Amino acid sequence: MATLGTGGAPAQLIQNFDALFSTSLANYRASFEDQISESNAIFYEAKRNGMWEPQDGGLYIAEPLMYELGSFDAYDGYDELPDQPTDGITQSLWEWRQAATAISYSMKELKQNKHRLRDLVKAKIKQAELGSVEGFNKQFLRGSFASGGTSLVTPYTSSATGAVSIEPLAKLIHYTPSSSLVVGNINQNTQSWWRNRTATSTATTYLGLLLEFDNMYNTCARGPGGEPNLILTDQKTFELVNAAYYQQYRTSMTSDGNYPFVNLRFRNARLVFDQYMHDVESNTIATSTYGSAYFVNSKFLKVVVESSTNFVQTEFAKPPKGDSRLAHILFMGQTLTNNRRKLGVLGKIARTLT
Repeated sequence: MATLGTGGAPAQLIQNFDALFSTSLANYRASFEDQISESNAIFYEAKRNGMWEPQDGGLYIAEPLMYELGSFDAYDGYDELPDQPTDGITQSLWEWRQAATAISYSMKELKQNKHRLRDLVKAKIKQAELGSVEGFNKQFLRGSFASGGTSLVTPYTSSATGAVSIEPLAKLIHYTPSSSLVVGNINQNTQSWWRNRTATSTATTYLGLLLEFDNMYNTCARGPGGEPNLILTDQKTFELVNAAYYQQYRTSMTSDGNYPFVNLRFRNARLVFDQYMHDVESNTIATSTYGSAYFVNSKFLKVVVESSTNFVQTEFAKPPKGDSRLAHILFMGQTLTNNRRKLGVLGKIARTLT
């Protein structure tokens, strides 16, 4: 257990602080993971539906896929029972992706706060938490735009190392799913069963937009697995749907006050907006020209984390040429899907309706 006190020598002060920091962060780790999962409604749904899944490493993440259902046939009396084997079970392969948040302090900073070490620990953890939450969400919703790139589909790429981050939403639920794109080591162009649903909005009226939302919702609901439980969109589209519903039915859409995001109920799904949502039609992060809406069944979109690298802290070390200490919070995992047919995207949503 860490001890507090002024520390008679700088070395003792450092030891006290490092021990206090490590103990505090170890106790905080579960809360840290919760903060990440609550940064985005998709992550939140994944966490609460058991789709934030730990795995014990491996060369790749191998996710089983089922694209043909078992044969259900009738028989009578002494008829032979069906014995036709079911094909259609394969695996998607996903690369592990790594990310880190730095935590550092200078010796000057430490000495200035030697009587308030706990306050300094809290401030440093909060700083790391906020940076990780924002970074994780931006990289998922904005792809390479989060690192100065020009594609929503391409993952965030570090300018310092060239390493790539988690798969972005616009890749997992692709706007042109018949194009040649490898998702989970499967080319969606050659495997039609591996394509998500997509539509381009042509609505100019409130009723037209509601009909398009209904159509995408129902299309994603087809087949086993249920309907979407989450629709993620930009703020303007969120407001247009709300206005459209009132225009059509002269009553407000219901919402869940216990949900951690501003939400409205559309059929059996929660409609939620995110400040980092993009314009998938124009391939840009600005939503002033068009809006986008992603229809998600959270049973088929997950976050896999490497069980021993799920936001864990490294030991503090002194940089060779610095009078400071540096540690990192490490993440290793991936965002993935195992049934793209249950996911959909509606793009080119107009900014004004009549």
